[in-house]
Amino acid sequence: MNQNLMKNKTQQIVNRPPGFVLLVTMIVLVVLASLTTGLAVQMSMAKRRQQYMIEYQRARYGLDSAMKYILKALPARNFTLATRDQQPDFSDVFLMNAGEFSEFIASWAETATDEQIEAVLREGASLTQPQPLSGEDMVSGLLSLFGDDDGGDDDANDMEVDPYDPYEQLVIVELDPNDVVVPGPYGPPWPLVTEPIDLEIGPCKIAITIEDENAKMPLSWLVTDSKQANKQAQNAMKTFCEWMSWDAQQLHDLETEIIGAMDEVHKKKVFKLNPGPIIQKTTTRTANKPRTSRRTKQSRRRTTTRTTTKTRPAIAHTTDFAKLFHSSLLDREFLARPLPDTGQRIESPLKYLSLWGAQRVNVNTAPRHVLAAAFSLAMDSFDLPEFTQQVIEARQLKPFKKIDELKELGGLDAETMKNLNNYLTTRSTFFQIRITSRSGNARSSAVATVVKEGKKTRQLAILYEQ
Repeated sequence: MNQNLMKNKTQQIVNRPPGFVLLVTMIVLVVLASLTTGLAVQMSMAKRRQQYMIEYQRARYGLDSAMKYILKALPARNFTLATRDQQPDFSDVFLMNAGEFSEFIASWAETATDEQIEAVLREGASLTQPQPLSGEDMVSGLLSLFGDDDGGDDDANDMEVDPYDPYEQLVIVELDPNDVVVPGPYGPPWPLVTEPIDLEIGPCKIAITIEDENAKMPLSWLVTDSKQANKQAQNAMKTFCEWMSWDAQQLHDLETEIIGAMDEVHKKKVFKLNPGPIIQKTTTRTANKPRTSRRTKQSRRRTTTRTTTKTRPAIAHTTDFAKLFHSSLLDREFLARPLPDTGQRIESPLKYLSLWGAQRVNVNTAPRHVLAAAFSLAMDSFDLPEFTQQVIEARQLKPFKKIDELKELGGLDAETMKNLNNYLTTRSTFFQIRITSRSGNARSSAVATVVKEGKKTRQLAILYEQ
């Protein structure tokens, strides 16, 4: 009976149409192919993750090595101001849109020599100089452009042109403004103090940039222990914000974001002008073993109070502010929003703000709007535009060595100079070091801040970025 049943089932399968068998076979093959593909994808993803982790570890090793190198080499480096005579000035580039920047570069290039232009071109860029047009070709071209009743030959031939006279030739020089790197106070683009440093450590490619933090607007001015100073600083920040090329609502949001965040910072840390060391006193109480009085036969526990004093250097204030400014209290992504229509230049409020606790602005290296904001802390706003312009013109010819030299420009009184000395300097000592390390597809970066005075360098903070 079982044999007959098996024969019947076998016969049924054999009798089924070939299409059904083919369909089953295709389904099985598709399932196997899907399983094989899924397994291959998972293995490939696991391999990529493993390879990325290896590359990231290499990038991080290269980053740490580069950080140790630059911190060790930094004391021996001198950042000197460069001569900017006959060079386009960096002070107002930030507020120019693409069209204004093109006009600015074209206006400067009209009086610049080829050597001066070549000095500010990007690497690999060059002036485009077509073949000079002779006087005859130029006249013929003009006649054909505006029309010539006689065919142009007679008029062109009537004009005698000396082909050897340089004034009888037209040379067209085409200068792409995007190829021009406007030099900053140290030579490289603002706020860099030196050209970017490129290193190779094993398989890692390292890029190091050093920026002048004293050339930026300090946020620490908004959190002082003086209500009057805070009010002045808010007015200075308003002056700073108004220079940004945003609409009224965006400027209001910018001012609100900065001042609102600084109000929260003020609750946690108060800034003092020319702060001294931080003295921390810690009181500890220790319970001794109980003693039994012979008279009363009662046990008494004695408590010993001990006060220890720990002194932190004055620079520790800066480290505290750096931590607060880089916390969630301040929306750095909002501050990093680019200014509109600047072409290939990347300009944003964040680029011009010091988030590391800097206290003074360098009158030799700060752009116009940062200078104006600093001067507004001690001067009448009516005099700011003219005085700021005088400072910019004077420092192009000769950098200021002392703040007191400002009196020669505007006839400032003693009280104003005393206030300005709290916010200004003529020599930058506060620098930001940014290092980016790449290995394969992995990237690791960090930012460090240091105070450099001569050959003495003090590290303040290091922030690792993802």
